[in-house]
Amino acid sequence: MLAGVDGSAESATAALWAADEASLRGAPLRLVTVVASGDSSQAWSVVRSAGELCRREHRKIDIAEDVVHGFPPDALALESVDAQLLVVGSRGRGAVAETLLGSVSRAVAERASCPVVVVPQRRTSFALGPVVLGVADPPFGSAAVSFAFEEAALRDTPLLVVHVWRPVSGRQFRTGPASMARLSTVDEARTDLAVNLADWTAKYQKVQLRTDVRYGNPAEELSLAASSAQLLVLGHHSTVLGFGSVARSVLHRADCPFVIVGETHHGEDLDFAEEGRRADE
Repeated sequence: MLAGVDGSAESATAALWAADEASLRGAPLRLVTVVASGDSSQAWSVVRSAGELCRREHRKIDIAEDVVHGFPPDALALESVDAQLLVVGSRGRGAVAETLLGSVSRAVAERASCPVVVVPQRRTSFALGPVVLGVADPPFGSAAVSFAFEEAALRDTPLLVVHVWRPVSGRQFRTGPASMARLSTVDEARTDLAVNLADWTAKYQKVQLRTDVRYGNPAEELSLAASSAQLLVLGHHSTVLGFGSVARSVLHRADCPFVIVGETHHGEDLDFAEEGRRADE
């Protein structure tokens, strides 16, 4: 488990969440501060303080602190090679904070060798609620689906899979027949979702699965669905469009930790990006 810290309250919240996750997984935790150049004494003070904070909460996990030099997106991506998760805070005062919220956010999410978790400061407890997985039109990415099922099983909590259906741009639904057509399409999407999850439900029989097909703005609906969740999981494809507009919007709205899982094939991020583009029009 790898967590980037910068001395901010937000990164402290992220470090504690990473410590909780390390304890849950029985994994060691490595806390890292990135400095561009020069004297690293202040950086060592920051990372050691974060380590002390985590040890007070979790005395039985192995916690290590480190300071690395370089451009934060590149440095964190490089350090993520052997990590299960890379965890950062949603906001902060240093370069780590910019890693997933500024113009370099896509660089880290796309380059990291493991799922990237953004932990918001505004919620202090993440112990209750389901794991929420946002999916685009089938076939959707298997890496994010696998991660979501694994997390739900690990946490012994339900998994809610949400697909937000949007009509073709410019189509109106105020008349009776058009409204029926919309409902029919949503029903078809719900059926398709269940079919595409059948193999996963057979593999993870102990995970209580719920599905929800919604109609509206993808970012708004996903954020709403995850308002009481432990985790919100989305996939992305760095080889296509990288971080889609829906994922970027959700990142700024999410009240729970937001997990970005890299996919190895095309499809989902293109769909999410197109849906987000239409939502912005």
